[in-house]
Amino acid sequence: MLTQVVAGRTYSYSHCVGWGGGSGTGFTFPVAAALGADGLLYMINRGSESFSGVAWNETGNAARISMVTPGDNPGNEELAGEFSTYGDGDGEFIWGAGIAVDRQQNVYLTDEWLDRVSVFDRDGKFVRQWSVLEDGDEGPYGASGVVVDSDENLYVVGGRSHQVSRYNKDGRLLARWGGFGGSQNQLKSPWGVTIDQMGDLYVADHHNHRVQKFSPDGEWLAQFGNHDDGRGQLSYPTDVAVDPDGDVYVCDWTDNGYNPGRVQIFDPEGKFITSLTGDAQTLSKWGQEWVDANPDVIKARRLVRSTEPEWRFAMPRGLVFDVDQSRLLVLDTQRCRIQIYDKLKHYDVPQLNL
Repeated sequence: MLTQVVAGRTYSYSHCVGWGGGSGTGFTFPVAAALGADGLLYMINRGSESFSGVAWNETGNAARISMVTPGDNPGNEELAGEFSTYGDGDGEFIWGAGIAVDRQQNVYLTDEWLDRVSVFDRDGKFVRQWSVLEDGDEGPYGASGVVVDSDENLYVVGGRSHQVSRYNKDGRLLARWGGFGGSQNQLKSPWGVTIDQMGDLYVADHHNHRVQKFSPDGEWLAQFGNHDDGRGQLSYPTDVAVDPDGDVYVCDWTDNGYNPGRVQIFDPEGKFITSLTGDAQTLSKWGQEWVDANPDVIKARRLVRSTEPEWRFAMPRGLVFDVDQSRLLVLDTQRCRIQIYDKLKHYDVPQLNL
């Protein structure tokens, strides 16, 4: 359904951006994104690792950060640049997992494998880095989701320590809470994290199949979703976003069965609103350019009974709510693209109100 009107809200599919990295211009398994100034989107391409340990594609640079302007309308998206690459040197990453941007447009990248935060300027120049491992830590932290609050402190989620840590911009640990378990204030392999306009945190509690809401100091406030594949339930959530109205968007990864991935939407009190499952009926600009340049691909696409399966999300990993444009950007990870939904205000269809 390209446009959904439900519970006083309207979500209208706009367009998709990107195409598989092996086709030239495009993305390679995007897993996290953050918005900077002027609508510039910074996005982690996780890439893929060969048995030799090298992240590979045709350009030799599958693992990278893309800078892209998604555009207001289909066809006016632009790739503004790329930086970083696979590796363990300064400014490189192995398992890039989370990304955030501060008011000075510095970019913060977390690495699950190297357990560190790398900092770049707005153009992608490496600035500094720090380890999230503290003296006395008994195992890996698994630095995953990251978000910057209004005081320019960073919250970093630990996917393998099952914790949330708060740092200042220089990397000094200010607070830490959580721990392995399924009770309130406990976590199991959390991934994504976001902050609402009141400063409260929302954590995608991946293996507990829920989103938990905390105060800035770690006090438990609420829970969104329970484990299942039905309406308003979650199966391995990976990321979360909150819009200015307080509506909560959860990237619900997959149940390895009938659910290939979706976005579940809740109101501020946790009441389920609706689901998005993907609506990319038209190829992106880059995707269409690649198809048009390959006659065999054109023939193959004409032989399939329906292209509907490719409209849908395939294991989406991340999402971002663009406040300025009032729209949701969903990282459709396995299809190497972004699907964009506008949240419309004052939507009216006169013929339905006769």
